[in-house]
Formats: sequence, structure tokens, C-alpha cells
Amino acid sequence: MYAQLCKRLSEEAPNLEPPGQPCTFRLLLLNKCRTEFENRAQAFAAFEERALAPEEEERRHLAKCKMLGNIKFIGELGKLEILAESILHRCIQNLLARRAAADHHEDLECLAQLVRTCGRVLDSERGRGLMDQYFARIETLSHSQELQPRIRFMLRDVVELRRGGWVPRAASSHEGPVPIQQLRPDASPPRRQDREPRDSLFRGGMRSRPLDDVLAGLALQPGNYLPPPLYNKLFGNGFPPRDGFRQRSAPSAPQGYYHHNRQHYKQGRDQQGNGKEAPRLHKARLTAGGALEDVQMRPAAYSLMFTASANRLPKQPAPPPLLLPPAPQTLIKEPAITIKPAPDKKDKPKKDKSLNKEEACRLLIDAATAAGAAGAAVGEAGEAGAGDDDAALQQHVQKIRDAALPDKLLRRAIQALLEHTLAHEAESDAAWARLCSATMALVRGVKRSSVGETLRALPATDRLAALLAHAVRHKLVTLAELGAWGEAGAPYPLLLDVLQRLQELVGAGQAAELYAESKLNLAAVVAGGLAGGGADAVGVLAALEARGLAHLVPALQVQAQLARQLQAEPAPAMLYRWIKGNVEPNVRQNAAFVSTLVALIAGHVTAAAGCEAAQDKAALEREKALAEAYAPLLTALLQGRADLQLAAVYAVQLHAHHHRYPKGMLLRWFMYLYNLEVCEEDAFLRWREDVTDAYPGKGEALFQVNTWLTWLQQQESEEEEAED
Repeated sequence: MYAQLCKRLSEEAPNLEPPGQPCTFRLLLLNKCRTEFENRAQAFAAFEERALAPEEEERRHLAKCKMLGNIKFIGELGKLEILAESILHRCIQNLLARRAAADHHEDLECLAQLVRTCGRVLDSERGRGLMDQYFARIETLSHSQELQPRIRFMLRDVVELRRGGWVPRAASSHEGPVPIQQLRPDASPPRRQDREPRDSLFRGGMRSRPLDDVLAGLALQPGNYLPPPLYNKLFGNGFPPRDGFRQRSAPSAPQGYYHHNRQHYKQGRDQQGNGKEAPRLHKARLTAGGALEDVQMRPAAYSLMFTASANRLPKQPAPPPLLLPPAPQTLIKEPAITIKPAPDKKDKPKKDKSLNKEEACRLLIDAATAAGAAGAAVGEAGEAGAGDDDAALQQHVQKIRDAALPDKLLRRAIQALLEHTLAHEAESDAAWARLCSATMALVRGVKRSSVGETLRALPATDRLAALLAHAVRHKLVTLAELGAWGEAGAPYPLLLDVLQRLQELVGAGQAAELYAESKLNLAAVVAGGLAGGGADAVGVLAALEARGLAHLVPALQVQAQLARQLQAEPAPAMLYRWIKGNVEPNVRQNAAFVSTLVALIAGHVTAAAGCEAAQDKAALEREKALAEAYAPLLTALLQGRADLQLAAVYAVQLHAHHHRYPKGMLLRWFMYLYNLEVCEEDAFLRWREDVTDAYPGKGEALFQVNTWLTWLQQQESEEEEAED
């Protein structure tokens, strides 16, 4: 949430910087992140090497949580592209630097937090080579016995996270209390054995009604029985009476009631034997249609209400029976329910139904086919119909834009169009070339984002190079991106084929211009793919001449001659004189020429000093003396040129990679270039921040010189503070 807020502020906050500079808020945010990252260990300095009180332990825990939160925040900023990937790589390299185990625990915790947060973003085709080297180092640390078990298992979790495609494992435990059914599926809540039997009509038990206790001792005189409808209305519960219900819901009698009734029952039976009927049997039972006037609510003379005072009070005549007036039957009129008719669906305005995937793909394919056919007609008509061709293409582009396809659907439709064009069987190569040109022009007009990954996902066929040549011509992909498609610096075999097809399509001159705009170091790319990255200029030149592409790298012929001259006359003065007399100034200022020259000199010095196999003290002294001898030559060529100095740093990296990174070789050459003032500090720091796969072995190189680069950066910061 905070990272998204910073993303919005970086886009909408006022910018106080000059035009062309990053936003002020973004600069302040980057500086703050850098300060927090560099000072992450200072919060723990006050708690080291002594016993901690509970309050101090709590403060240390809060400082640790703040540190990990800052690291996660940096990772979230990287996911939103506020921080560049090169900065995230620098953070990971700094956290992976070799230190003592006691000082390494906090950094490894920060490393695990950072990789969990933004590792999926960094593990792309561009940075996969570096990520492989990071995780090789993490795998080694996860088995180190010098680290705490908690740290080792944390690193193993990070390794498993990458192996699982950056999909975290599902949580296997729940925090807090859980129902017993979730722990034991067969568990069920206990049943009460002493629960009262439930009535068949109700779910819960029934309680006796308060009125039952009052009327328990009432005995109705003859004519006192109520008709069932009125009884139910007065004492019922709204449900029709049933036998079981009457038995269970009968009012409970007071103590002595049944004994008193048994005496009356015995007297009645005796009187029946004498031919007389007991008084209590003189009951005129009413049917359902009985009169309401015959109903009396006065209790009988033998009820319990008179037994208590029968001996004390004199007998009085019975009062007249209580007669209830008939209840008027009133009709309750219920309000009429008005049902509104449902509106007709035909009257609702129909929404515009968007296109589905098949319709969107068909729309683009038909548009490209029609544009290709229009291009064929224009070709037959000559230059007069060129305007009609552009107008027809713009109509198709506008039609697709009016369809307002979602981004995801548009990308899928573009992919289907490219696959259809690649597999299309045209009548001739010229017709297929027109279809390719129309397809690329259409994609350029309707695309909303880069299509480089879509082009890379196309299947490798014989026509793929020609299709990509059309894409380069229409600026949908650059030659530099094609060169970066290689694995671990090796040239993608398709790159040279694309250059050949592009040269056939637009001519040698325009192909050279497109190559120059891409700033692709073709010599380095080809050298990295030939002979395991150790091919010299002669081998690279032969590979390009075989495909007719040697003119794209005019300095390569000079470099081949330079290699021969270095073998024939290796003296620095003679070599410099030959360069001044045979190499044009524009070629001497080319990064490819400088890279080859530095690599040749480094290889010659290492071989002459005998440091390839053994690295004894005498061999190292000879290497240092030879490096000092060639330093004036390199300084004269590289002085004041930051881009050429960066190429020289990459050249010594390739030299160390060719020898499989012997211990200390790359660090020695970095110190040679720095101490002899061949390269300035900025060149090494730029090399550290640069993320590219064009030069193999960058990750291993960073591990070897990271400590020295950190020292160099601190020295530069101190010098700047002293100047201020």
C-alpha cells in the first residue's frame, strides 16, 4: 500500500527539478532508501556483546522489524519500477558479500526478505544469469555449519520458493482456536441424554402455560363445555387439537385433586348401582354447534376452590351463571397487494457486446490480409497508389481502435496475428513479404505496449528471421534486444540470420544505420558465442565475413591486424606507433576496438608473466611490471572517455571469465586499471550497476570484487564530503 502511494506521488507530486530530470519526490525517496539500506546494521550496534535487559531486547526486536520492513518496502518499490533493477541487484550483491558468520545473520535475513518480495521480477530473461549465480551462492550458504539453523532453513525456503515458480506454499497450520470438527472430522457435539422428550409438533420442549395452574381446579357445570372453535380461540395456540397434544398439554392438577375425584367417582358408582346418577355426571355435553349462552365459567361446587372454606362458611345459593355475549363476527379486510408488471426486456437499451477472443483474432487477421492485398494492388499500380495503401491501412487501424479491445485481449490477438503470418502459405515470397510488412505496420499502429516478448515466443521456423527483420524495420524490436535473447552471453543464432535478412530487405546502408542506432556490440556478442567466449578478433571476423556482415563492424579488420601486430612486436611503444599510423581516429574511439585491445593486452601480459597456471610471488611481480608498461598506451586512448573506460572494465572481466576466474585475477586487474589511472572510479561503479547478459560471468565477477567496490564507493563519498 505504501509503495503504491509512493508510485502515485512520484507521478503527481510537484517537480522542482529542471526539465528532463527525475521527479523531486522520487529523488528524495531513492536517497532515503539508500540511507536506510546502508545504515541497516547501525541499529544493532548498541545491543552487541553484552547481556540485554527485557526492555533492551524489545527495542532490539523493534529495530529488527523496522529493518526488515524497510527491505520489503525497497522490494515493493522495485516491483512497481520506482527502483531500477540494477539497484535491486546491487542490494542483493551487497547482502551476499562474504563476511564473518557473526556479522552475516542480519544481512541474510534481509536477503531472504528482499528475494521473497521481488525475486520473481528479477528472475526474468534479462537477469536470469545473475539470479542463477545468486542462488548458487545461497545454496552454498544454506549448508554452511557456521550459520544458525534458523538462517539456514530460511535460505532453503527461498531456494524452494524459486524452484516452485515463485508460488508460496499453502499454509499448513492455522493461528488461533479452530472448531473441533476441523481437527477431528468424526467429532460431533455431545447429546444430552436427559433432555425432555420433544413434542412431534415443536422442536423444543414445552412449558406449562401460567393459565393452566389457575384453571386447574375449575370444573365446568352442565353446559359449561366450550365448543372446540371457541376453546381453541381462548386457550389454544393456533394449531388444531390432536390427541397426543391434548394428553401432553393438559393442565396439571394440584395435590389431592385425583384423590378427591376418586371419592366422587366411587359415590357415583354406588348411586348407579341404586339406580341413581351421580350429580357430577349431570353434564349436557355440547356439540360443535352448541349455543354460547349455555357456557358458564363458575367452578363446580365440589372443586378445590370451595373445599378449604366449606366447613367455615355457610352455604349460600349459587349465583346465576355467567353468560358471555356472542362474539361479533367482524370481517378484517386485508389491503390489496398490487403487483407491478415486470418491464419488458425489449424496452431496455442493449449494451454493446465486446468481441470475444476468436472474433478479436479474426478482426486483426482479416485487417492484415486486406492490407497485404491492398499493398499488392498498389505495387501493380506503381507509386501513384502509395497514398491509397496508407489510407487503407489507417482505416483498418482505426477500426481496431474503435473496437476498444482490452489490453489482455489485444495482446492475444496480436500474438495470433503474428503466428498466422509466420505460418501463412503465400503464393510467392514477394506476397508473403507484403503480408509481413502489412502485419508489422498494423501491429505498430494498434499496440499499446512492447511486443518484444510476443515476438520472442514465436516458434523457431525457417521464416522467423525474415519476420523479425520486418519487425526491426518497423521499430517493433531492436537489434540490441535480439542480441540480449542469448543465454549467458552467447549470441542467439537467429541474430546473424536477422541481420542478413534485414540487409536484403533494406539494403546494406540502411542496415548499417539500424545497427549503429541499436548500439549493439556485435563483435563482443559473436566472440562470446565462439569457442566458449574466448574467440579472438580473427575468429570473429571470419564468422562475420562468412555471412557478409563484416562491413557492419569496420574496426574488426583493424582489430585482427592489431592481434597480428601484438604477436609480432609486443613492445608498448611500437604498438602505440602502429595504432596511430594505421587506425583511423573514429575507429580508435569505438568501444568494440577498445574492448578488443584491452583483452588482447591482458591476455598477452598474463601469458608472458606465467600467471595462467601458477600464481607465485615472482609471477605476480612480472604481471604487475608488464601492466605498468602498457598503462601509458591505454591511458592515451581512454583518457576522458567514460564509455571507453567502461568497455575496458568489461574487457578485463571477459579476460577473467576466459580463464575461469582464478583467485584474485579480476581483483588484480581492477586495481591495475585504478592505481595506474587508466580508469576512473565512475567506470567501476557504472560497471557494478550495469545489468546485462552481453558479457558472461558478471555475477561471479561481482562476488570477487564486491568488497573492493564497496571500499571504492566509500572513498568517493568521503572525498565528496571533504570537498563540500
